[in-house]
Amino acid sequence: MTAAFSQEVIEEVKERVDIVEVIAGYVRLKKSGRNYVGLCPFHKEKTPSFTVSPDKQMFYCFGCGVGGDVIAFLMKQDGLSFPEAVKTLAARAGIDLAGVLETPAARRQREWKERLYQLGAVAASFYYRLLMRHPAAAPARRYLMMRGVKGETARLFELGYAPETGTALIDYLRRQGFTLDDIVHAGLCLSRPSGGAVDRFRGRLMFPIKDARGRVIGFGGRTLNDGQPKYLNSPETALFHKGRHLYGLHLALPGIRRQGRAILVEGYMDMIAAWQHGINNAVASLGTALTHEQARELKKYAREVIIAFDADAAGQAAALRGLDILAGAGLEVRVLEFPEGKDPDEFLAARGAEAFQELVEASQSLMEFIINKAVTAHDPTRPLGRKAIMDAVLPSLRQVQDPVEQEAYIRLLSRQTGISEAAVMAAMGRPSVRKVRAAVVPEEHGRGKNGAANPGETGVLYLLKAYLESPRLAALIDGELGEEWGGGRAIQSLISFIREKRRQEGELAGQELISLITGQDMPEWKILMARLAVAEDLAPVGEQAVKKAVLLYKLHRLQKQEKKIRIDLARAEREGAVGRVRELQEQVFHLQQAIKTIKSGRGEQR
Repeated sequence: MTAAFSQEVIEEVKERVDIVEVIAGYVRLKKSGRNYVGLCPFHKEKTPSFTVSPDKQMFYCFGCGVGGDVIAFLMKQDGLSFPEAVKTLAARAGIDLAGVLETPAARRQREWKERLYQLGAVAASFYYRLLMRHPAAAPARRYLMMRGVKGETARLFELGYAPETGTALIDYLRRQGFTLDDIVHAGLCLSRPSGGAVDRFRGRLMFPIKDARGRVIGFGGRTLNDGQPKYLNSPETALFHKGRHLYGLHLALPGIRRQGRAILVEGYMDMIAAWQHGINNAVASLGTALTHEQARELKKYAREVIIAFDADAAGQAAALRGLDILAGAGLEVRVLEFPEGKDPDEFLAARGAEAFQELVEASQSLMEFIINKAVTAHDPTRPLGRKAIMDAVLPSLRQVQDPVEQEAYIRLLSRQTGISEAAVMAAMGRPSVRKVRAAVVPEEHGRGKNGAANPGETGVLYLLKAYLESPRLAALIDGELGEEWGGGRAIQSLISFIREKRRQEGELAGQELISLITGQDMPEWKILMARLAVAEDLAPVGEQAVKKAVLLYKLHRLQKQEKKIRIDLARAEREGAVGRVRELQEQVFHLQQAIKTIKSGRGEQR
C-alpha cells in the first residue's frame, strides 16, 4: 500500500541505498561493463541473465522479464509488502520514519504484530531458561544429551522446556505486561471449559519457530513421555502459518545462498543435527507434507533442493509428494536416500558429516528416483508389471523439457525394465530415433513440428547443395568452416570424397558429380542425395546466400556447443566442482558473446 508514505519519502529511501549492495546480499554479482550480472533468484537458470544497473538503480532479468527498483526487488525476494520493504530499506539507510504518514489501520496492524513478535521472544526466553536451570526440565536435558545435542546448539536454537504446571507461561507473560488476549492471539494458551485459560504447551521440549528474519512466530513442542500428539505445533495466528514456514531457515539462509542449494529434512531434530555437523544449508518442513508456499519460499533463495526425508515408508511417500511441488516451483530436485532405514539424525550420529555429504553428492535426480521406485514396486519381468512401471513413470518423463536429458532417462528406463527405447518413445507419443534418422539425413537433426525441417538440417543441406554446384563456393565454405563441417560422418565423408575427386579430376560439379557419388557403394550418400532432390525449401545457390548460410551454420554450431557445455555445467554444479563450474561458465559467456555477434550482424565475412 503506497499511501502509507509520501512519494518524497519513498524517493529519499531509494536515493540513500545502493541497489547493487542490497541485491549482492542475495545474489552473487559480477561486474560486466557498467552493469553487474548474476544468476536470477526468481527463475531457474545456469547462465547469468539477471542484470543490475548502478547508474539507473534498476534490475532486470532477460530470462524471465522481472525487473524494477530496489523496493520491487525486496518485495519479490523476501515476500514483503510495499510498506515493509520501504521500512527495511529505511532502517538500512538510517532514515527515521517516525512521524511519516501512516494510516491508522496500518499503524494498528503493525503495532499489533510487533507486540506478538515481542511476546514470542519473551516466551522463548522463558522456555529456554527453564530448560537450562529448572529441576523439572531434567527429562528434557537428558533427552537432548541422549540425542547428542550440545549446550551451544541448544542456546543457538533457543530450545526450551514447557513445564507441566498448567498456567506457568500465562502467569509469567502477564507479569511481563501482556494481556490474556495477547496470549490467546499468539496461540500460547487454551480456554478451559470451566473458564479461564491454560498453557497450550505443557511438559514438552520446546522448539521456537522463527521467520527468515529470525523473529519468533510460533512453537513446536515434543512430548517427553507417551503423551499424544508426539509433536504439537502452534495454531494458525497472525504471524504463524504452518504451511508457509520452514524450520531453521533464518540460520540456513547464508549457506543456501552461497551454495544455491537447500537440503530439506522432515523434523526439528534432523535440522538441528545437520547444523551441529556443519551442514549449514538444511531446513525442515515442520513435520507436514510439503506445501506450494514452502516451495515458493525455498525458490527465493535456492536453485536446487535435495530432499533428505526418512528412509521409512512414510518418509519415502512424503518425498514423492514433495517432488512435483518443488519441480513445479521451478527448482531442480534431487532425492537423498539413507541406507538401513535411518533418518538424517540417526545417520549423522552413526556415520558423520562426511558420509552425509557423500550421500548428498550421490543423490538421485527426480526422474531417477521415480524410475527406481517404480521398478522396485512392480515386477519388470512380467507384462503387467512393466505396464504399471510405465504408468507410474511416463507422466513425469513427458514433463522433462531437455531432449538430451529425456533421452538419457528413456535409456535408463529401458535398461531397468527391458522395455525397448523405441517402445518407451512410442508410449510417450514420440517417434523412434531410428525411424527419424531413416526418414531424414543420417546423423543429422530430425524434423521439427509439422514435418518442417529443423534450421540446422536445412542449413547443412543448403551448404551441401552449394558445395556440389560450385567449386568456388565450396572453397569459400571450407575456408570459413574448416574441412570437417557438416556434423555427421555421412556428410563429412562425402565432402572429403568430393574434395579429393576435384583435386584429381578438376572442377567436377553438377550432374556429373552427382552421378559419380550415387555410383559409389555408400547407402548414406544416396540418402543424402535423395534428401537434396526432394528438398523444396532450399534457396537458389548464390554467394550472398551461401555467406548467410555459413553464418547461420556457425550460429547453430555455437548453440549446440553452448547446450553441451550447459549439460556439463549442470553436472559440475551438482558435484560441487567449483573450479570446473567457473571454467564452464566462462566458456558459456564467450559462446554467448559470439552468438550475439552473429545475431547482430557484426559477424561479417573477413
